[in-house]
Amino acid sequence: MALAGFTVNPVVTSLAVRFAGDAPTLTSALTTSGYNTGIAAGSLVAGRALDSSLGLTGPALVGAVFAALTLLPLIALALRGTTGPSRIVAHRTINTAGEPETADATSATAR
Repeated sequence: MALAGFTVNPVVTSLAVRFAGDAPTLTSALTTSGYNTGIAAGSLVAGRALDSSLGLTGPALVGAVFAALTLLPLIALALRGTTGPSRIVAHRTINTAGEPETADATSATAR
């Protein structure tokens, strides 16, 4: 269960960043905050389930529900795909005068 949980995080983050548009840094930060919120909420709910009549099966049930809640939006994003053009990130280069300039991917490959 831990292997599946930790391997989903990079996939979800990369999908979120891909669909973020002009705010990939904010999206990455919010995704990480979501993981931490899920860890705290999952621990709270699993602890309460452990104290309930479910006993030792309570935390496993909570983990299965949280996994399903994670996979549903991930599957929806994966099936949606990208319809817009890809975002080209500008690279910083140094011109001959020593001043930094911004070049897009086409001029960087022409050099």
